[in-house]
Amino acid sequence: MKMTQYLFIVLMAGTLALVGCGKSTKDTPPPRQPGVVDISALQQAFPDPAPDVKASLDKLRFSARYAQFEAELVELDKLNNVANLTDPQKKAINDVIEQVKVAIQARPAPSQ
Repeated sequence: MKMTQYLFIVLMAGTLALVGCGKSTKDTPPPRQPGVVDISALQQAFPDPAPDVKASLDKLRFSARYAQFEAELVELDKLNNVANLTDPQKKAINDVIEQVKVAIQARPAPSQ
């Protein structure tokens, strides 16, 4: 009887130890893939955009989805020239511009 209780206690301790060794739940962003432009930070930087800014953000979303990098640069330039931009908005725009430049370089050359 005592041997069964000791065995049960050892099994429970082992089970609890294994459960405690699980992965931590830290949310680390996944590594960015070259050639992919992430505009989520840009959209968060403009929570309540003016109509012209909203139109540019919509065009950016479309261009990013279909990898139309030149169109993205045009819209980013329009956003960059908007008056009264805050520092986080400027930083978000510049970060996306850098992502687009990397994506253009990572794009395979067209076959002929």
